[in-house]
Amino acid sequence: MSAVPVPAEPAPVPAQVAAHAPSLRQVLLRPFVLPFALLLGVGGLVAYGVRQNDTALKHVLEAQVRLQLISDMTNQVSVMENSQRGFVITAQDSYLKPFEDGMLAFQADTFALRDLSVTDLQRTNLGRVKAAVARWHEVAAQPEIRARRDSLDRAAARVGNGVGRGLLDEARAVLAVMTTNETLRLNAAAEQSRTLLERVQWIAAGGLLLSVTLLLLTAYRVTRTVNRTVLDLNSAAQAIAQGEYARRTPPMPVRELAQLGAQFDAMAGAVQDREAQLRATAEALQASNTHLERSNRELEQFAYVASHDLQEPLRTIGSYTELLARRYQGKLDDRADQYIAFTTSATLRMKTLIQDLLAYSRVRKAPRVTHDVNLGDLTRDIVADLAVQIEGLGAQVDVGPLPTVHSNPELLRHALQNLIGNALKFQQPGVPPRVRVTAEREARRWVIHVQDNGIGIAPEYHERIFGVFQRLHGMDEYAGSGIGLAVTRSAAEQLGGDLWLDSTPGQGSTFHLALPLTTAPTGDHP
Repeated sequence: MSAVPVPAEPAPVPAQVAAHAPSLRQVLLRPFVLPFALLLGVGGLVAYGVRQNDTALKHVLEAQVRLQLISDMTNQVSVMENSQRGFVITAQDSYLKPFEDGMLAFQADTFALRDLSVTDLQRTNLGRVKAAVARWHEVAAQPEIRARRDSLDRAAARVGNGVGRGLLDEARAVLAVMTTNETLRLNAAAEQSRTLLERVQWIAAGGLLLSVTLLLLTAYRVTRTVNRTVLDLNSAAQAIAQGEYARRTPPMPVRELAQLGAQFDAMAGAVQDREAQLRATAEALQASNTHLERSNRELEQFAYVASHDLQEPLRTIGSYTELLARRYQGKLDDRADQYIAFTTSATLRMKTLIQDLLAYSRVRKAPRVTHDVNLGDLTRDIVADLAVQIEGLGAQVDVGPLPTVHSNPELLRHALQNLIGNALKFQQPGVPPRVRVTAEREARRWVIHVQDNGIGIAPEYHERIFGVFQRLHGMDEYAGSGIGLAVTRSAAEQLGGDLWLDSTPGQGSTFHLALPLTTAPTGDHP
């Protein structure tokens, strides 16, 4: 085990500098005390002015609400009078509905205004208006309505005495006085708010201007003082960064900068030791990578050889099992026939697994020979190879315009054949498979989409299905070894691309095969 280098001790700070030099905090903060104090004072005055203005605005809003209520009461008085007179003239009950609604609205407004009243005079006037309207309703409106139900002449006689009009004119006169008073109160509150805002603006503008001026002057003095020291330190640090590890920083007149210079000196010595350690680590890592690559090649070679050598004894087992089945089928008991069938089925599954494992190994070891491949022609060849399966399922495979790419044709065939085969295999019961192959060009790649209307895949299994021998269904539901998508993803990676899917259970799946755009496309894609 190599020894870890010990960083060099920090260079000592000269005693006179450490003892008498001011700290960086003192150098930077002391000159800013006065500008910051001024800013705080301005901020306090502005905050006080804003609070006062909020109070004035609150008074404005309250006055507006009261003024609106007074205006609504005036309107309701007119509505009640007009609808009551309309009934007296026409005797139509439809005129009574606005009259009753107006009375209810008027009462609601009086209750609201009473809660919002700010002076005794306003409450007194409100009581006078309420009493006048109530008196009108009692001695004029209701008697006239009852009289009109009996006779127009009786109603006209009651209207003609002028009692009702006098009461409503009295209410209107008081409401007009209340409107005038509330308008004056609203204008006074608005004027107060405007005056406060002007004061706040002048205080804020003047204070900020003075504070900014002081800050600029102070900043200039501080930067001029610190700049010379930092330039000296920066010059020494740049020299150390460029590899002059024997360089040392000059004495600094600021305590923290002197300590920082000492740390730079210590780091210069430590970097020399770390560089040697990093070189040794890089050599060890390179050796480890080389060993790992060799191990991967040996593992792939072992998988290929093992699966290849397993085929011969498996063929022997299969042949003899078929002989047993032909010669002794029905001659032994039912259990013996069942055992023979199990053996035959297991042999076929093992054969499929070995062939798929060989395919996976061949994809991993595929040569990097590339040339232009017309994906449209390649896909149509694959569909032709699957014609028997497509016809048997009543399936339909649509191949859209596909590009020509510069890639490995064998790996592309593996990938597309597995994707189209899976789209045909995992169909919904009773629903003929519908498969569509399209392409889309993105910034630096082509993306091939293989879309189906099959059973779909739940989101939690979208990554699991790309593992070797990963199955989501039993052998009795869907045939296969569970290695096809692993082969497809491996092929995509060998091609420098990617493979992923979008799927919803019961709504089909869309697999996306991304291929790098290494050359300009020359195919039949528009």
